[in-house]
Amino acid sequence: MRKVLGLVACIAGVAASHAAEPLKSFELAVVDMQGQKKVLGVVSEPVFAPRVSPDGKRVAYEQANVPQPGDPQTYGIHVGSIDKPDKGRMLQQTVIARQNIGPVWSHDGDWIAFLATGNGGDTLFWQRSDGGIQPTMLVDGRAVEGLYEGGHLEAGTMLFLTLTGNRDYGISMLDIGSRKVTKLVDQPGSEQHSSEISPDGKWLVYTSSETGRQELWLEPLPQTGKRYQLTKNGGAHAQWSPDGARLYFDLGGQIYRLDVATGGEPRAADPVALPIRGFQQGDLRRQYDLMPDGKGFLMLFPAAAAASAAK
Repeated sequence: MRKVLGLVACIAGVAASHAAEPLKSFELAVVDMQGQKKVLGVVSEPVFAPRVSPDGKRVAYEQANVPQPGDPQTYGIHVGSIDKPDKGRMLQQTVIARQNIGPVWSHDGDWIAFLATGNGGDTLFWQRSDGGIQPTMLVDGRAVEGLYEGGHLEAGTMLFLTLTGNRDYGISMLDIGSRKVTKLVDQPGSEQHSSEISPDGKWLVYTSSETGRQELWLEPLPQTGKRYQLTKNGGAHAQWSPDGARLYFDLGGQIYRLDVATGGEPRAADPVALPIRGFQQGDLRRQYDLMPDGKGFLMLFPAAAAASAAK
């Protein structure tokens, strides 16, 4: 039975996200389920997609490099201590791309998978989190969603996004050892993204816009052809709790809890709004991350606005 190897990252809409005018600085904070915010540090340059390491001690995020006069803007992956997130360093990468972005941790924290884009096609790589080994190509794709173990790292699997046309995202799985790709979810003409496998390895949750707005969907693994719509009034960017008993997602700038029973036919309770608002989040890519203990979220807040997590 597979377990989640790393915290899942949804990084759809990278180009659109970076095209928007960025804020000058962000507070990086941990917010508990009651909305209490603990600021870890202020990052002075544009920063996206923070992800906490499985042991809760480090954070990785994509950040803009300071260009020389006349040079194009580039992005790299910054790794730092969770208590001093702005005092870490950029990973040195030889991937020739303007944007090396969207980090995802391995289960032991030794590796980071990411997207290289901006100079042609989109390609997914991984690299040691200490920068000790240069990046290795995994597969062509739009974004890494998650890494899952299978005995040893090279025998594991990776969820990733594909893109056809304009915003037509689909979800595929890569067997890392054989490099075999399996398409999981791809409803033509709509977006499927923000996928995550449950802790027991039996369920896949994801966001789909096939109804005309983003909703949460659930499928069994291995797939049987059955699909279950979990939300009816919108929802995106779901993450499983460590015990697999509930999902957390955002809607209208607020975090919600959704209790899910997966014994037999899955059943979902009514979503419950949590007092967590004011965090940075776009249309497609998840900007927050559930902490490993499941007791709070790693989030970005516009520093200039002194945004409050609880409203």
